[in-house]
Amino acid sequence: MKIAIIHNQFSRGGGMEAYMLLLVKGFLAAGDKVTIHTYEVDRQLAARFSCAIRLTKLPPLPGRWKKYLFLHRCTTDFNREEYDISLSLTRTSCQDIAICGGVHPEVVKRVSRSSLLRWFHDKIEIAFERKMFATVPIIIAHSKTIAREIINNYDVEESKIKVLYPPIDIDKFFPADLQTVKETCAEFNISANKLTFLLPSCGHKCKGLQQLLLAFNQLDADRFELLVAGGRLPRKIPANVRYIGYIDNLAPIYSAVDFTILPSHYEAFGLVIPESLQCGTPVITTREVGAAELLSDQDGILLNNNQPETIATTIRKLSKTFPVAENFANRHRLTISQHIADIKALYPDLRPR
Repeated sequence: MKIAIIHNQFSRGGGMEAYMLLLVKGFLAAGDKVTIHTYEVDRQLAARFSCAIRLTKLPPLPGRWKKYLFLHRCTTDFNREEYDISLSLTRTSCQDIAICGGVHPEVVKRVSRSSLLRWFHDKIEIAFERKMFATVPIIIAHSKTIAREIINNYDVEESKIKVLYPPIDIDKFFPADLQTVKETCAEFNISANKLTFLLPSCGHKCKGLQQLLLAFNQLDADRFELLVAGGRLPRKIPANVRYIGYIDNLAPIYSAVDFTILPSHYEAFGLVIPESLQCGTPVITTREVGAAELLSDQDGILLNNNQPETIATTIRKLSKTFPVAENFANRHRLTISQHIADIKALYPDLRPR
C-alpha cells in the first residue's frame, strides 16, 4: 500500500515524534511504500529509513508561524488520492486519518496561561483542530479519555472516532540482562542503596516536573533519587534530583531504575508507561495519563493527584520489591505489527475508491 504520513518535523523529539518513527518502521516492515510530508527533516535520521520525503519549503518565520503556514499549505495542496492511506500527526485537514494525541482545549484547562500571546496561539491551534475534526473521515484517539474529550469539546460524530493505543517497539524495549543493568548503573551512578525514579520528559510543565521537584525536596536524599531524561532542568533543583541528558535509548535505564514516574497534568497516552512496563519496571502515574486506562495493580501505582505531598507520601511507602506482570505490549495489542494491522483494518471505511 502507498502510505502518507504528515507531521511538522521528521526528527527525534517528544511522544508524537517517537510515534511517527514507529509508524514508519511498522509500515515499511509490512512492505508498504511510505512518504513523509514535513517542513523540517533530520537528514541523519531520515537516512535510516527507506521512505520518501516531501519537504515543504517555508520562509524564515518564527517557529509557530512556520508551523501554521505548513498546516495551511498541506490542507490546501495535499492530494490524498495519491495514497491508499494518509495519516496526519499534526492539525491538518486534508488526510484520511487524524491521529489525535491530545485535545488542545484540555491542555489549556490544565496548564495555566499568563501570556496574551500564548492565549492568541491557543485560539489558532484550536481553530486548526476544530477544522480537522470536522473534515477528516476518521479520527484515531490514543485513549478512551481522548475520545471522550474530542466529543466534549467539538461537534464530532462518535462513530468516526476509533480508539487505538499507540504501540511500542518490543525489539527495543525488554528486560535487560544483569550485566547490562550493572553497566547502566555504573554509567549513570545509580545506587543500589537508594530507590531510584526516572522521569522521561521533553515537556516538563505538562509532565508535572515542578510537583516532582517539590516532592523530592521533602524526601531523604540518602534514600530517594530522581533521574530526569530529556529536556534540561531549571538551575535550582533538590540535591536528590539529577539530569542525565537526552537519551536516545531509554530501555537499559528503565531496567536499571526502580520505578518510572510520570505525574502529568495531562497526557494523551504516555508511551513511557508501556515502555517501562515492557522492560519490567513498575510505574507511578496519574489518571490524567491515557495509558493509565490499561494499568492493573500488578503494573504500578495510580496517584489520586499529582500534588507534591501525595507524591512524597506515596514514595516513602515503596520498596524495591514490586513484581510486574510480563508482556504488557502483547497483552494490550501494543506491538507495532498489531497497531499497523489495526490501522489497515480501517481502510474500507476511509472513502469511496
